Amino acid sequence: MKRISVYVRNKELTPSSYYRIVQYTKGLEGNVIIREIAPKLIYKLKRNSSNRNTVLRFIVDFLYYAVMLFRVSFYLIVDNLILPDCVILSKTFCPKYSPLFLLGLIKNLIKRSKLYWDFDDYIFISGEISKSQKKILEVYSKNIIVTNDFLKAKINPIFQDKVHLMPTTDGDLQGFDPIQLMKERTNTFQNEVRLVWVATSGNIRHILRVIDSLDTAGEELFQKFHKQLILTVICDKPIDCKTRNLVIRNIPWTRDIAKEEIYCSHIGIMPLIEDEYTRGKGGFKLVQYISTGLPVLASDVGYNKEVVGEKCGILVEDTEDTKPWIDAVLKLSIDTFTWCEFSESAYSQWSERFSFSKNMAKWNQLIQS
Repeated sequence: MKRISVYVRNKELTPSSYYRIVQYTKGLEGNVIIREIAPKLIYKLKRNSSNRNTVLRFIVDFLYYAVMLFRVSFYLIVDNLILPDCVILSKTFCPKYSPLFLLGLIKNLIKRSKLYWDFDDYIFISGEISKSQKKILEVYSKNIIVTNDFLKAKINPIFQDKVHLMPTTDGDLQGFDPIQLMKERTNTFQNEVRLVWVATSGNIRHILRVIDSLDTAGEELFQKFHKQLILTVICDKPIDCKTRNLVIRNIPWTRDIAKEEIYCSHIGIMPLIEDEYTRGKGGFKLVQYISTGLPVLASDVGYNKEVVGEKCGILVEDTEDTKPWIDAVLKLSIDTFTWCEFSESAYSQWSERFSFSKNMAKWNQLIQS
């Protein structure tokens, strides 16, 4: 049986680590060891450091980097001594700064073990990986797994043949009764429409861009159709804004809470402000929503266009004009028959293009090749 070392930032709290790799490890055909570079305590400390003053942020940043550098160095030394057959890497062995000794350990390991390098964001522009580490990973990776053609194009053309496309999906959301879930949603749809937005705090600027549109849509929905519009925000930080008609529920993120709130909702939303970074995003939240049959509203940006198929949801142009989002919300909020049509199409889209089982089979195919 193959020995597989899996390097991730944090196996529970980092979405890209968990949903891109960790959730598949139980089904991988091999003996898997997860190398967690940032343990939960230090990861949470770093995530909450933005609320502290400059000196405390510097101390936290230094501690965060030092802990990761020590842990990844230790794991690389162990794997260089007891060589695994395969190494799976989420994004980067160590973010931003890669000392020469670390680059040496990385290069020595992946020259002798098969490396499968996975990333789902534009990490080269966000500063999450050093240029020197990127060059080594491009050269010595057996396969590079990304979500879309935009990210594929950021790999050196010499190594494009190594790149495989794999959407990010969520296997944990399955196991529900589709008929019962549809019944529960349509029952509550008569009196209220529940929007859900699941994200990390780094994406709050995107939801704030459309709050006024949602508020206006809520006013029209209530006045004309006597329905309440509710936005459930599931995030590591709350959004703080005043609305007249839109009811905002801030709920701290946990995987189980996100699952239950998605089940209870009617429409999933993913607004994005278009820029170079967001054009590389993989539309994962949309995939989560449609995996339970939720119709979606999404900005017409990047990979969102690939996820939102016909009758699956509505793509909204990224503009400061409030009308497109208002119209989109109302189209999915008024008529139960229309909502049901979109719901059925959403689940079909997920089953055909983004299913967990297809991704699981792809991972095993890559590992065994």
